[in-house]
Amino acid sequence: MTLHESHTDPRTRRTLALLERAMTTLLEDQSISEINVSELCRVAGIHRTTFYKHFSSVAEFAAHMFSALIDELASVDVANLPDELDQATEAYRAALAGMLDHVAGNRPAYRRLFATDGDHQFQRIVADALAERAVDAHRRLAERGRVVDIDETTAAQMVGAACAAAVGVWAEQDTTDSATRSREIMSALPRWWPAP
Repeated sequence: MTLHESHTDPRTRRTLALLERAMTTLLEDQSISEINVSELCRVAGIHRTTFYKHFSSVAEFAAHMFSALIDELASVDVANLPDELDQATEAYRAALAGMLDHVAGNRPAYRRLFATDGDHQFQRIVADALAERAVDAHRRLAERGRVVDIDETTAAQMVGAACAAAVGVWAEQDTTDSATRSREIMSALPRWWPAP
């Protein structure tokens, strides 16, 4: 069983938590591409064999870690998503604001990762994860009457990349008003995406 398959085993949860803390620590001074398995495991306090039971590379672990984090931060309770398009859109805006709050609380690491000369692998992970979230959002909004005049994949990639870029700009700035910024980001998306 790997970390990808189950988070219920206490040892697996502990290993994942140790690796996530170690990755966060190392990202304060290095990019993902500069971190090697030996260093990550040393900081985490685990053996490399344990790491390799779950992941084949630091890049694979980073993709897993940040995708899971984005899924958690950008999640919307779809079971209780309002039927009204405006209210549903507000739920997605609130999720974006939560992600911005997380980035603001961890700005040193995110500034490094999102910088122009930062970690492009990380930036791609974020854009891809946000695009996956956008696919679901598009489907939910379409159920509420929103018509998108472009194929779902293209629409999701556009929204994911735009939101990732906006989160990167947010990381570079010192502002903390995530409610206002999330409204600004959503209103700057293509016209077929409903603005709050």
